[in-house]
Amino acid sequence: GRGARGLMGPKLREGDYVLVNKLFRRLRRGDVVVVKHNGVFLIKRIIGIGDGHYSIQGDNRKFSSPVSISREQILGKVMLHAR
Repeated sequence: GRGARGLMGPKLREGDYVLVNKLFRRLRRGDVVVVKHNGVFLIKRIIGIGDGHYSIQGDNRKFSSPVSISREQILGKVMLHAR
């Protein structure tokens, strides 16, 4: 489907197509994920893992702040993207 909102430029831009694996087993620091946060779908990179929570942030750090989310908010892992 089309990319969700999020500040992942320059690698991902709003409107890009992404292939998302919803059956992922393991998440690592550096993985790009689709999350639902405050009712909005976002694409962000995992920057930290601990105690059942994940810290995520967009790659465009000038405009993106870290956010802490639970495992349940992660809808899938981005495997491929295209414009």
